[in-house]
Amino acid sequence: MHTCLDTFLSLLFRTASASLEGRRITVVAHEKANTDARTSSGQDLDVLAAIHYIAIFLLIVMSAIASGLTLGLMSLDKVSLDVIVRAGDRSGATKDEVMKAKAARRILPVRADSNLLLTTLVLTTVAVNSLLPILIADLTSGLVGFFASTILILIFGEIVPQSLCSRHALSIGSRFVPVVKVLRLVLYPFAKPVSYALDCTVGENVDTMFTKRELQKLVDIHVRRKVMHPDEGHIVCGAMSYKNKVVSDIMIPADKLFTLPISFSTLQVVLFCHVDLYASTILNMEVLKMIYNNGYSRIPVWNKDQNDVVGIVFTKDLIYVDPNQDIPLMAFARVFAVAAHRIWLDAQLGEVLSVFKMGSTHMALVYDVNNSGPSDPLYKLKGLVTLEDIVEEILQSKITDEIDSLEARQKRQNCTNQIR
Repeated sequence: MHTCLDTFLSLLFRTASASLEGRRITVVAHEKANTDARTSSGQDLDVLAAIHYIAIFLLIVMSAIASGLTLGLMSLDKVSLDVIVRAGDRSGATKDEVMKAKAARRILPVRADSNLLLTTLVLTTVAVNSLLPILIADLTSGLVGFFASTILILIFGEIVPQSLCSRHALSIGSRFVPVVKVLRLVLYPFAKPVSYALDCTVGENVDTMFTKRELQKLVDIHVRRKVMHPDEGHIVCGAMSYKNKVVSDIMIPADKLFTLPISFSTLQVVLFCHVDLYASTILNMEVLKMIYNNGYSRIPVWNKDQNDVVGIVFTKDLIYVDPNQDIPLMAFARVFAVAAHRIWLDAQLGEVLSVFKMGSTHMALVYDVNNSGPSDPLYKLKGLVTLEDIVEEILQSKITDEIDSLEARQKRQNCTNQIR
């Protein structure tokens, strides 16, 4: 009986031990399952956070691109781009000009419709900047998300890209032309109606154009910054301003002209009466010396008074004159003199230059008319203007040729003193 009791107790102990072991295994299995579930849930959260961070980074990049290109591309108007393209296409263009022309040529197609470009970039900026705080708020609290999104958009979405694009609009804009085309294609259903409304209300973007005065100031700035040589700046400014000036501004006054009378008055007494007789000017040695000493290539000749100029004599034609033959100036002028071109005191230099360019004459006499009285109008010689005077006005400097120098005048004087 004792043996049966031992056997029963042994079986009972083994059964209890097996039951406890089974419970321990079940608990361990449950703990392992819970651990695996927590690990899987943590991994899912890490993947989701990583996706959020990547999305935030991409949105900041898109915000920077859209914001920078809005400032950069819109600052490049079509006239400026066309100027850059033409400068790079000309012969003798520098390497830098060729590169800029290539960049401008890529930008021109997307810049053609300015309102559509502006609407596309602004829509992109607004959409990105609206989505960015939502993603940041999922990772942080509301207040932290607000400050984080504000700082990220301000620094990396606005200040930095706009600072770069404002300084390098041409190079950066040309590189992102494909991105702009993709954005324009994606947002076209939304951007086109808005841009059409802008076209109808405010119109197309106005290109920058300068007046003549503004262009002159622009040239002055280039000269001060040593982009242009001062002589180049003077010529450009003179060429833009000379047309509106009148001949009275640059003419040689009549009292400073060297002219020759065809005849001169001699007062004689005939039958106790004073009579004015006119004697013809003779091209003798003294007259030829006087012409040579003055050194002019064209000489106006007049008849009764200086207002009655009958023609222009070329000094080179005097080579046919023998000073010993006492040839009258009237006879010489009848053969060799050319008609004098007359202009009014208020004639514009542009009109006078057009006459000179035709080649008929390079000298014009400036007249003024007085028709206030009842008598016939009185035409008075006021001065003379030459092609050289207009060229000097364009060049904004005095042209000193070989006959104007002191050495040349002294040489002419010495030569005439040696001639008997």
